[in-house]
Amino acid sequence: MNTELTVDYLRQAFEHYNNLIFDGRLPLPKLRWSYAKTRLGQMACKRKMSWGRTKFYDYTISISSYYKLTTEQIDDILIHEMIHYSIAYTGLKDTSSHGVVFRGMMDKINRTFGRHITISVHTRNLRPQAQQPPRSYLILAIVTKGGEYFLSSVNPTAAGKLSQTIARSHDITHHAWYQTQDEYFRSFPRVRSLRGKQVSVETYTMITNKMKLLK
Repeated sequence: MNTELTVDYLRQAFEHYNNLIFDGRLPLPKLRWSYAKTRLGQMACKRKMSWGRTKFYDYTISISSYYKLTTEQIDDILIHEMIHYSIAYTGLKDTSSHGVVFRGMMDKINRTFGRHITISVHTRNLRPQAQQPPRSYLILAIVTKGGEYFLSSVNPTAAGKLSQTIARSHDITHHAWYQTQDEYFRSFPRVRSLRGKQVSVETYTMITNKMKLLK
């Protein structure tokens, strides 16, 4: 039975397993669906050095919606990423990405809760979801005076209002409008206000170079 692919489902599942397995000690991270073909799940975070120590923050867990997965499979992938999150959040040191600490936690969870979490899943054994028709996105790319880079998927009906807002802004040094069918933007909300996702300059450059610039 397939699960409805909503962020609300991920939130409810995270809270359930956080309480059941991790004693409720993990703060709610950003949760999102991706359309990745080679990676079923990912736990990402930012790092900074403070007094000689590495501090992790801004955690995000992504689950791929590309393949047809059962609820049990989705939950196992989510718990897999929650193990990574727990290790990073609590500051545990592991021998590798899926080292001694990770494998020990995984094996204990599988035994205690009857899960089937694995180190990796061979995607060649999975079937993709029904082919989804490509969607067109109106993208606003912004660079601020502070050197920050943002990408927004804009509801076309709000483009005129946002252009007026940008014209009055003193914090925006560059902006451009693009059209694309890039699946990168499938999980982006279609905004009506001046907000977007902050990205690195490398991601900004790579994505904007692939899109059609609107005059």
